[in-house]
Amino acid sequence: MAWSRTSRHQRGYGTDHERKRKALLAREPLCRECRKHGRVTVATIADHIVPKAEGGTDDDENYAPLCVECHCEKTSRESAQAQGRTYRQRLRIGLDGWPEQG
Repeated sequence: MAWSRTSRHQRGYGTDHERKRKALLAREPLCRECRKHGRVTVATIADHIVPKAEGGTDDDENYAPLCVECHCEKTSRESAQAQGRTYRQRLRIGLDGWPEQG
């Protein structure tokens, strides 16, 4: 069976998503997940808290600002869960060279 990927517009990430992304990052420019752990990181992605594939909506309340690293971590965790695999969280190394807690 041939695999084909649909475009981002076909998956619902068109003009409306870009407008919401821009507004969210203007209101909340720092990564929400990093802030929970005491880190200050610029957010560049408007992530769906509940993924669209799991019934998440495009309502403003379902968006969270994330940095690329946190977005990749969340996406990997969700992918493993959807496939029934165990997810192992990556170890983060702080600026001091020691592993970060949390």
